[in-house]
Amino acid sequence: MIRLTTRGFGLLSTGVVLLIAASATGVRAVAWPGGLLIGLVLAAGGLTWFSARRPTLRRRLLPDRLAAGSPMRVQLDLQRDSIGAGAWSVVEETVPPELTGAPALAVPSGWGGLRSVHEYQLGTTVRGRYRVGPGIWVTTDPLGLASSRRGLGGTSLLTVTPAVHRLGTLGTAAGAGLTGESAQRSSSLLGADDALIREYRPRDELRRIHWPSTARMGSLMVRREEHAWEPSALILLDNRSGAHSGGGSGSSFEWAVSAAASIGVHLLDAGFDVELTDASGRTLAPEVGASAREVLLDHLTDVHLSNAYELSGALMQGIGGRGNLLIAVLGRLSTADAMALTNARTDGRLCRALILHAPDGPGTDPAELLVADGWQVVRDAASRSVADACAGFGWSARG
Repeated sequence: MIRLTTRGFGLLSTGVVLLIAASATGVRAVAWPGGLLIGLVLAAGGLTWFSARRPTLRRRLLPDRLAAGSPMRVQLDLQRDSIGAGAWSVVEETVPPELTGAPALAVPSGWGGLRSVHEYQLGTTVRGRYRVGPGIWVTTDPLGLASSRRGLGGTSLLTVTPAVHRLGTLGTAAGAGLTGESAQRSSSLLGADDALIREYRPRDELRRIHWPSTARMGSLMVRREEHAWEPSALILLDNRSGAHSGGGSGSSFEWAVSAAASIGVHLLDAGFDVELTDASGRTLAPEVGASAREVLLDHLTDVHLSNAYELSGALMQGIGGRGNLLIAVLGRLSTADAMALTNARTDGRLCRALILHAPDGPGTDPAELLVADGWQVVRDAASRSVADACAGFGWSARG
């Protein structure tokens, strides 16, 4: 559809007024400028109409799947039969506000067939699935009297997965964790039913106290029977809206999603079977093979905040037997949350927690309940990078 610009409407109005004045006064000299102005506006509209025929547009996203924070290129291939000489045309791309850098691309004018290839970059800051396009074909005459805007081409799907950070090397069973390879090697060296010793906890049975180790260590130690350690992990992502703060790419929830993605990919690379669950009970079952990483990142691309209020005991009991390594990525932690999390700890299970926010106000730190139950805890994790926070588990930095 052809529309007059403000300038074009002003000239047309002036021409009409001059013609009316010429008719009313009989002064023909006034009619000539009026007719010239009207003719100029009509000519501009005709040129714009002729040049407004839409070209064929093909769009390529290079790549169409990438991690948040990574730049990408968009390639536009424009082809049309003809374009009016002197007309000014641009392609404006329709881009979601979460993506940055969409330009208006000028298209050269001329007679005859024309093909042009344009490229521009988009910045990605927040994970999600976005539609790039359609383009808007904007044509204006050289004097800027008339313009046309028409939709051009369809949309292209862009998948922005959570940012994955490189983490340090996993430690040993006595330290922060096990790689799948070292876990299997340790199990094979110890045997299927070897006695392992750990510190006494209040709920332990007295008959399991290992007196020789107690005498040697100077504190109560208990004996537990361990079967071969299978490299399996469960990641608990706290997606409660009330547990997080901030918005967009700088929110604590986006930090938590990136941490869960980084830990999950890191464990997959180390040979673990990885399962993921969130505070609302939405679970991603373990995947094996080359697709495991892609499935995990797809799941985390689509995860959203929930209205769940607290980490329920039922949820914790449901995850109690899943994964020999439990890593919880938590927002704000209440005493009720910490007590529910203690239900998830069982003999032989390594439990780790990243707590993003410090407790509100003075008083008892709920994280102490986890520490007393045998969890390894990193507090105020969101004030650090994901890699630095995970280094608190003893995952040594990589060179």
